[in-house]
Amino acid sequence: MGPAFSLLGVPVTLRPTAVVTGITSALVVAAIARERRALLALSAGALWYAADCFHVVGHILSSRAVGAPMDAVDVGLYPKSVYVDHNVTPQQHIGRSVGGVAASLLGAVALTALARAAGEGRAKELLTIAAAQHGLLFALSMLPTPLVDGGVIYANLAKLR
Repeated sequence: MGPAFSLLGVPVTLRPTAVVTGITSALVVAAIARERRALLALSAGALWYAADCFHVVGHILSSRAVGAPMDAVDVGLYPKSVYVDHNVTPQQHIGRSVGGVAASLLGAVALTALARAAGEGRAKELLTIAAAQHGLLFALSMLPTPLVDGGVIYANLAKLR
């Protein structure tokens, strides 16, 4: 399967399994929404991909900043950063990983502030959903497991000791 499009010049490949996370997000919101269930569920599905995209942009920018740019993004159940050159310093590995984490945290904080300022209504609901999604991505990304950013960060911090 070839690249579907590019993001900031980085080729992005979409796999059929990419629909699972958006659908899951929509189902969760539909299960807890009291009013406007269909609208909020559809919005939540779309907003999840925006949160994933924002996270990936963080990785693209941070990997360039540390001199170890991303080669591609492979989007299945979640976006995977693809790097051909793994012969980089621990600092560069950390720098590559921290960009996505920082982007998700920034998104969660900014969207929370906007939701609080929005008053009542649909805008507040959508901003709150988006903030929660960015926050969830941040939390999951910081888990100390090898498949996510936290695992890469913790493993490379250990190498620096």
